[in-house]
Amino acid sequence: MSRLFWLALSLWMLAPRAWGQDTVITRLRNHADSLLRTWREAQALADLADSLERERATVGRDTIAVGYLRIIANRSPLPLREAAERAWPAIDSLYGTAAAVLIQHPYIIRAVDPDTGVRRSILHVGMELPWDLGVADLTRILLTSVPAPAFDAGLAEWLGGPLRPSQRALEDRAAVFMQLVAAPSAAVRECFRGDINRCKDVLQLSDSTGLLEQWYSTPAEREALVTESFAEYFDRGATAPSLHACRQHRDEACTTLLRSLPPGTLPRPLGNAARALLLREALQVGGRDAYQRLVAEPMAPMRSRLADAAGIEIDSLVVRWRTAAVQARPAALTLPWWASVAALGWVGFFGFCALRSSRWRL
Repeated sequence: MSRLFWLALSLWMLAPRAWGQDTVITRLRNHADSLLRTWREAQALADLADSLERERATVGRDTIAVGYLRIIANRSPLPLREAAERAWPAIDSLYGTAAAVLIQHPYIIRAVDPDTGVRRSILHVGMELPWDLGVADLTRILLTSVPAPAFDAGLAEWLGGPLRPSQRALEDRAAVFMQLVAAPSAAVRECFRGDINRCKDVLQLSDSTGLLEQWYSTPAEREALVTESFAEYFDRGATAPSLHACRQHRDEACTTLLRSLPPGTLPRPLGNAARALLLREALQVGGRDAYQRLVAEPMAPMRSRLADAAGIEIDSLVVRWRTAAVQARPAALTLPWWASVAALGWVGFFGFCALRSSRWRL
C-alpha cells in the first residue's frame, strides 16, 4: 500500500512539469507553423509579382523561335534571329534532348537606343541591350546566359561554375594543356605523362579522403602552398609559430596547417576549364540523351554520373579527355631559312663594331 502511495505522489509532483514541457513544445510547434505559413504567403506574393512583371515585360512584344530557343523582344535593329541561328546549334549539341525545357524559359530582351538619355521604366526581368550590338556579340550573350537544364548543386560544386556552350573549343583545350604542363602539382604532371589514376585524382573523380596528399604529394608543394597562398591567413594567433616552422622546411607543420583549412578551401590543382572539358567530352561521346543521364541521379558520385552520361567506363573517358588536351598543344614556332642567316649576320656586325670600338668608349 505504501508503494502505491509513493508512486501516486511522484506522479502528482511530476505532472505539472510534464504539462509545462508539453505547453512549451506546443507553443514552439505553433510558432513554427506560423512562420511556415508566413513564408508560403510571402513566396506566393513573390511568384505573383514575378508573374505580373514578366507579363508587363512581354506584352506587345515579338517572339523569335529558333529550335527550342524563344526570344521575346521589342522591335529594333538588334539582329536577334541571326544570333539565335548561330547560338542554337551550340546549345543543341551540348544539351541534346534536354534542351526542350528551354521553351519554358524564354529570353526577355528590351533593345534600347544607346545614345538617348530619355528616362525609361525599370526592367526587373530579362535583360536590356543596346540595339547597335553586332551578331557576334549578341550570340555570345545568348550562349553565356542560357540556363542549364536541371543543373543541380552537386554538379555546380564539382564543375566550379555554370555549364555553358562554347564557341572556342580549340582554345578551351589549349588552356587545359597549359594547366597540365604548368600546374604546381606533381600529381598533375604525372597525369600529363599518362597516369590515368592521377588524372582521376586531380579531376576529383577518386575517393574524396586525403585530398591534400592526392593533389600536393611533395613537401615542397605543400610548403609553397602555405607560404605563397595562405601566409597572411596563418600569420596570426596560434598558427603563426606553425607558419614559421613551415618556412623552415618542416613538412609536418605545413601539412598540419593545410589540414586545418575549412572544407572546400584547398585550391584545386586544375582549374574549372579542365573539368568543363571532361564534361563536354562525356556529353559529346554519349549522344543526344547524354545530358539527361548526367542529371538523372544528382546524388550519385561524379565519376558514376560522367560514366553514365558518356556510356563508357570512367577510365576510358579520362583517356579521351587527356588526349584531347595533349593534342591541343601549341604548334612549334618554325622560322624561315633566312632568319638564322640574318641572325648570324647581325651577330657578326655587332661583333665587328665591338672590335673596332675603343674599350674606354661608352
